[in-house]
Amino acid sequence: MKLSFKKRIATYNLIAIATLTAIAFIAIYGVVYYTSYKHLDDDIITEKAEVFSNLDWDDETIIMNKMPEWEESEHKQIEVNPTFIQIVDLNGETIFKSANLQENHFLFNPKNKTTVFYNATIKYQKIRQGQFPVFNDNNKIIGQLTIGISQQESYNVLHNLMIVLIVTYLFIISILYFIMIFVASKAIAPIHQLIQSASQINYANINSRLPLPENEDEIHQLATTINELLSRLESSFYQQKQFTSDASHEMQTPLAAIKGIIEVLLRKPRTAERYEEKMQEVLLQTNRLSQLYAQLLQLARLESSVLVANKEKIFLKTTVRKMLKTHDEIIRNNNIKIHDNIPPEAVVWADILLLEIIIDNLISNAIKYNKIDGAIFFNWIELTKTLRITDEGIGIDTHQLPLLFNRFYRADDSRSAQIPGNGLGLSIAKRLCDAQNITLTVTSVKGQGTTFQLQFPT
Repeated sequence: MKLSFKKRIATYNLIAIATLTAIAFIAIYGVVYYTSYKHLDDDIITEKAEVFSNLDWDDETIIMNKMPEWEESEHKQIEVNPTFIQIVDLNGETIFKSANLQENHFLFNPKNKTTVFYNATIKYQKIRQGQFPVFNDNNKIIGQLTIGISQQESYNVLHNLMIVLIVTYLFIISILYFIMIFVASKAIAPIHQLIQSASQINYANINSRLPLPENEDEIHQLATTINELLSRLESSFYQQKQFTSDASHEMQTPLAAIKGIIEVLLRKPRTAERYEEKMQEVLLQTNRLSQLYAQLLQLARLESSVLVANKEKIFLKTTVRKMLKTHDEIIRNNNIKIHDNIPPEAVVWADILLLEIIIDNLISNAIKYNKIDGAIFFNWIELTKTLRITDEGIGIDTHQLPLLFNRFYRADDSRSAQIPGNGLGLSIAKRLCDAQNITLTVTSVKGQGTTFQLQFPT
C-alpha cells in the first residue's frame, strides 16, 4: 500500500521519535535493573563476609563455628525478606543450610572457582543467589558457599516499571501519530496550494504564475523553479504560435501569387510569350515554396533529434571555396567581389557536413543582403580560432540583432519580393553551431554591412 506524502512525513517522523523514545525507555529500565540487582548483590556480599568470618577448616574439612546470627528469624522464615545459606563440601554433601531452606536445596556448580550471581526460585519465591568458592590455607577449594536473598521486591518494581513504560510508550506513540499527521498537514499546506494553482494553468492563461510562500525555504525554491519553467514554456508557446503564423504567411504569399497568375491567364487567351512569362513567375514561386518546404523539413529534423557531431580535421579555406562555388552564378551577376583572407593552413575540428550547411547559409545571407558591386570578406583569426564573414550590404538595426536567429525572423527592410528568403537559414545555422560548440555571433552597422563570427572550440 502506497502512503500519501503527508502520511509518509508523519510516519518517518514517528519512526524517528519512537526509536529515540524506545532507546530512552530501555536506558531507564536498564539503569533501574542494574541498580536493583547491584543492591541485592551488595547485600549478598555483605552476608558472605559475615559467614566467612565464622568459618574455619582443617585441611579439606570445613569447620563451622557457632553463630548467633544463624538463629535469627531471617534464617528461619521463608516469607519475609529471608536470607538463605547453604554450604557444601567437595563431594557435594550439604554441611550446613539455614532452617528457612527446609527441604529445599540450592543448585550450584561444584567446579565454580569465582564469584557468580544468578536468579532462582524457592517455594514460588524469586531469589537472588550468589555462589562463592571456599578456599583453605593452601588456596585449595574445599567447598561452595551459596547465599540467597529474596528479589521479590526488585522483581515487582521492575515488572511494574516495564508495564508502565510499555503502556506509556504505546500511549505516547498513539498521540504522536495524530500530532504528526496534523503537523505534516500544516507543513505541506503550501504544496497543496501550489498544486491547486498549477492545476488551473492552461494554454489560455499560461502567463499566470504560482504564488510564492513568505518563507524562502525549499517550497519557495520549488515554486520559483516552476515559475521559471512556466516562463520558458510561455516563451516556447508563443514562439510556436509565431512559428505557425509565420509559416502560414510564408506559404500564403507564393500560393496567392500562383493563384493570381493562374486566374489572370484563365480570363482570356494569351500569346505564347505571355504564357511563358507567367509560367516563369509560377516557377519562381514554386521554387520558393519548395525551398521553404526543404528548410522546414530540415529544421523539424534538427528540433526532433539529438545531433551527434562527427568531428574531424577540416581545412577551412577548402570548405569556404567549395561553398562559394555553389553561389558562383549569383556572385557574378551581382558583381560581388570575394576577399578570401583565410590562410591555407587554417584548421578547425568540426562535422564537415554540418559546417558546410552553416557556411552555405552565412554566404547566402551575405550575398542576398549585399549591394550590387559590393564585397564579402573572409578573415581568419588564429589566436581565437574565429572566422569572420563580412558583407557591405544594408546592415541591420542594433535592436533587431538579438532576434536574428529566431525562426522566420527577417528585418523589416529585407521583407520584400526582391530579396528571396524565409528567415529559416540563420535559425538552422545557429542550431548546427550549438551542436558543435561553435559560437555564432553577429554585429552590424545600418547601411554599412554585417559581420558574422564563427568561433570554433580550441
